[in-house]
Amino acid sequence: MNHSQVLRKPIVLCGIVALAWAPCQAGISDDVQPVSFTKDIVPILRANCNGCHKPDKTKGDLDLTTYAAILKGGKHGPTLVPGEPDKSILVEQIIGDPPDMPEDGDPLKPHEIELIQRWIAQGAKDDTPSEEQIVIPTPVYQVPPVVTSIAFSPDGSLLAVAGYHEVLLHKGDGTGLLHRLVGRAPRVESIAFSVDGSKLAVAGGAPGEFGHVQVWDTAKGQLLKAYKIGYDSLYGVSFAPDGQSVAFGGADKIVRQIKVEDGSTLLDFRAHADWVFGTVFTLDGKQLVSAGRDQALKLIDLETQRFVDDINNPKDKMVVYGGDLGGVRLYKISDNQQRTAGRNDTNMIREFPRQTGPVHAVAFSPDGTMLAVGATGEARVYGVADGSLKYVLSGHEGPVYAISWKPDGSVLATAGYDGKVRFFQAADGKPVHDFVPVPIGGVAAAR
Repeated sequence: MNHSQVLRKPIVLCGIVALAWAPCQAGISDDVQPVSFTKDIVPILRANCNGCHKPDKTKGDLDLTTYAAILKGGKHGPTLVPGEPDKSILVEQIIGDPPDMPEDGDPLKPHEIELIQRWIAQGAKDDTPSEEQIVIPTPVYQVPPVVTSIAFSPDGSLLAVAGYHEVLLHKGDGTGLLHRLVGRAPRVESIAFSVDGSKLAVAGGAPGEFGHVQVWDTAKGQLLKAYKIGYDSLYGVSFAPDGQSVAFGGADKIVRQIKVEDGSTLLDFRAHADWVFGTVFTLDGKQLVSAGRDQALKLIDLETQRFVDDINNPKDKMVVYGGDLGGVRLYKISDNQQRTAGRNDTNMIREFPRQTGPVHAVAFSPDGTMLAVGATGEARVYGVADGSLKYVLSGHEGPVYAISWKPDGSVLATAGYDGKVRFFQAADGKPVHDFVPVPIGGVAAAR
């Protein structure tokens, strides 16, 4: 049974500052060292302009987050004229005392304005690398990183563990590291295997900069596809049952479904009012449930791309939802036709006892009879039928961010703040063993 999880994470707000008076145009020369759009211009725009000029907040209809959007310009026309900074609106807006853009904030330093002018004078060239050209060095760890996500492959032979800039593929019993899947996203927020286990989807990104989805060949440890999406981190990735597409949420409040083959958009759902942290397909692949920080579970029909209803606010289809106040609720997947004026949770099957802290991870057992919930310092396992507490998985240092059941139902794995992966017997919750999933100082620590 697939599951969804809801996390509370801090929002990174991008500021915007005013730009100062620039040097005289006659002082700009094309013969000096070339200005790099990626290395020199993007950091200036990101730190000072993208707070108001980004895809979901295009002040003046202007997006300054990508080269293509910069060339397109806004309601006042093209942003710049390559080779002619004195005819470029961008330059006109950033010089002056005070400058016209932006309305508030401190001015940029003169050398930053000069870089923008010189870049335009040199032809405003784009040197943005393609996904294939970006090479990330293999991370070196001195201490275990926080583990945000773990997942067993469907046959239990592999355990995927999220690290920094990478996912580590271990043997399913935790006795050996097989592959290090190093990618562009520094933060890996979510991982998921395809139903046949041949592919692994990875969602994450760089907060306030870009979202990233990767799809890996699990047998060869090779990257199959990588897509840069949006301007902020992505969360809650899930594979469609047929393995041809993945769904995920994001800090931009959007639920997306894309084709694995070419990254084309199948779903762009914008009904959430806050960050979307989880997605899960129904077993037949016809519907998708998304979970957001707006405390909403949205049911989406994928064939029509129609929003069916809020599940919260089944017969054999259920979804569990955890929150930052420690609450855990089990819902049937259905439209909320019995909604009352008091907005009672008519689809709620059961509410479990409040946890020790915010709920960071939830996972159904393979047969759907038990539910594991990760909170602060421990994870608890409940019976789904009656909500009874079966046992407590203790020994964690800090929050438990990830839980995964081995498909044969024999083992339950947890991980989180302290960087360790712990195995417990699923029958009684007794610890089996634990290990650090990353090489420390170049040597893998495992036992």
